[in-house]
Amino acid sequence: MGDKKKTNWTPWHNLSWAAFLIGLPMAAWCLSGNPLKVWWLFMAASVAILFITGHGITGSWKGALIDNRNVISLSRFQMTAWTILVLSAFAAATFWNIFHGGDQCLADPKQGCLPGLPETLWLLMGFSTASLVGSPLILNGKKNLQADPAEMQRTFALLGSQGYDTAGLGNQGHLVVNSEPQQARWSDLFTGEETGNFAHLDLARLQLLFFTLIALLSYGVLLGHRLGSATELIKEFPVLSEGLLALIGISHTGYLASKASQNSKSGEASNAVQPPEAGTDADEHPAVG
Repeated sequence: MGDKKKTNWTPWHNLSWAAFLIGLPMAAWCLSGNPLKVWWLFMAASVAILFITGHGITGSWKGALIDNRNVISLSRFQMTAWTILVLSAFAAATFWNIFHGGDQCLADPKQGCLPGLPETLWLLMGFSTASLVGSPLILNGKKNLQADPAEMQRTFALLGSQGYDTAGLGNQGHLVVNSEPQQARWSDLFTGEETGNFAHLDLARLQLLFFTLIALLSYGVLLGHRLGSATELIKEFPVLSEGLLALIGISHTGYLASKASQNSKSGEASNAVQPPEAGTDADEHPAVG
């Protein structure tokens, strides 16, 4: 696996990063008269370099969103989405302030040319960070639990009927894992993670995904209006609705609580089974240790 990861990164990936670091600021300078277009440019370039980097590291275009179980992580997705949305708008607003009020904003010793970020936005980013850090801590405890063989066999049989390559599936305690990053699916965002619910819809995850998408869209519209109507220095970002922030906070709480709850039966043995290595023979349903 180590050799494969090394060969995934090619000179093409280096050129992509060079274009991102050198070409993006130049393109933004050419569009400096329209902060909205600069924002769109930064967002598109950030998403592109995210997928390119993920491909260079893991061999999968979704690599940046895939965790150590080789599944797409919801906490990684929502943290990445908010980071791209906010940082690209922050960069676009900073470019606008520099090019259309450089002397004025640079003379400000307190804030300079950087737009201010509201407290509610910091809280939202805090929720995302808490989920990103808390999720693996919760899941680590489930790796030491023994899966029930019969339950895992039923789950894997159901996954096979859903189109999964069950030969590439394994388990680490109660957690289902893929043998390769390429096996990660977008459906991982709203399905369970354990041997008891991996084949089923997880409502807490689906709720968090819905609220994340709605909040991203809502705040994106506010940012677009602020950047698109700018005629002077952009000193502050729009304030995120406290009601929407509360809903997101509740969704994150439900998501972590659902993740912490036990959704699988426990067996009697003590060792977890790793997924088969690529290219090796494996039974259709990996054995439980």
